[in-house]
Amino acid sequence: MAETLTVEQIVRAPLEQVFAIARQVERFPEWLEYVSAIRVLERSEDGKVVVSEWEASVPMFGLKAKWVERDEWDEEQKVCRFALQEGDLDKYEGEWIFEPHPEGTRMMLTVTYEYRVPIGGALVQQIVRKIVEQMAQKLLEGIAKATEQSMGR
Repeated sequence: MAETLTVEQIVRAPLEQVFAIARQVERFPEWLEYVSAIRVLERSEDGKVVVSEWEASVPMFGLKAKWVERDEWDEEQKVCRFALQEGDLDKYEGEWIFEPHPEGTRMMLTVTYEYRVPIGGALVQQIVRKIVEQMAQKLLEGIAKATEQSMGR
């Protein structure tokens, strides 16, 4: 059964700058301890569509996952929609929204995922949820930190 979770973060930086940093998917492993590698397989000429291969692992539980996702960056709406193309996850998709906020920019990341595990059922599902949630939060925190540092804050 698919699960959906949402995390958000306020960044003390202009929307355009936050959006630009977020589009640098190659940098995500800097902020995501579970992600060991991200390789861009394809990027459209205008940069609006990015297909990337991700490798993630959680050594203490022996979990490893590899997937290819397609990101569509909407420059006008300041939204990124992403979806699994292939991989170890049964479902992985969502939307990343960037909007003005009195303190700078609000990022809201909604992820819908499904990872069916034959052994360990409910316990493993809880662990997977925690990992997905932590990855999403760490990603937003990393983007916020990188953007604020680029502005000398």
